Amino acid sequence: MIRFLITALCLAWAVSPGPVAAQGGPIHDLRCENAVNPRGLKTQQPRLSWAFDPVAPPRAYQILAASSEEKLNADEADLWDSGRVLSNRKTAEYQGKPLSSFQHCFWKVRVWSDYDSVGRYSEPANWQMGLLSFGDSQ
Repeated sequence: MIRFLITALCLAWAVSPGPVAAQGGPIHDLRCENAVNPRGLKTQQPRLSWAFDPVAPPRAYQILAASSEEKLNADEADLWDSGRVLSNRKTAEYQGKPLSSFQHCFWKVRVWSDYDSVGRYSEPANWQMGLLSFGDSQ
């Protein structure tokens, strides 16, 4: 019986959630204007959203947006860094640099499940702007 309990405890420990789950779970289902990686956006301030499997409600979030996936992977937010936003919301409106026609934007988000524990960034997502002005088509 003791051997069974020790084996069960070892198995439970081996498959227990890692630090990300302990900090509230992974972020997934990133969307821009309610679409996954949309193309042809016409709004300068698209709405961003994400899903979060919380152990506890998130206390804050941070969004990074960059002009290339390489910059985003290096945490270089050349378009927008929201900074730590104290909110339990799972949506935000882009508030970064003005966007131009056909521009690609890459973004990711992370959350704090309490006031001190920050999770890892989500996988990156992206969007592409459409034609914003007829003068941009040339």
